[in-house]
Amino acid sequence: MALDQSALHDFLVNELAVDGSNLSSDAALFSSGLIDSFALVTLLTFVETESGLMISPEDVNLENFDSIDRILDFVARSQT
Repeated sequence: MALDQSALHDFLVNELAVDGSNLSSDAALFSSGLIDSFALVTLLTFVETESGLMISPEDVNLENFDSIDRILDFVARSQT
């Protein structure tokens, strides 16, 4: 499975129990409290597995991981 908007949305809903009814691609995940820091490790593992990246600790911030769009943009930048 490739890491795309649909796969990431499904992961958030099915694995992290985020309410998918109003989960848009630009919805703030951490800063709004939709998911917490305990879910971060699970999310990072999923992103690494699906994208083939190794995420550095300095890359783990709201700029890169606070929405589906930001995560996908981070992955795209990191793969080039």
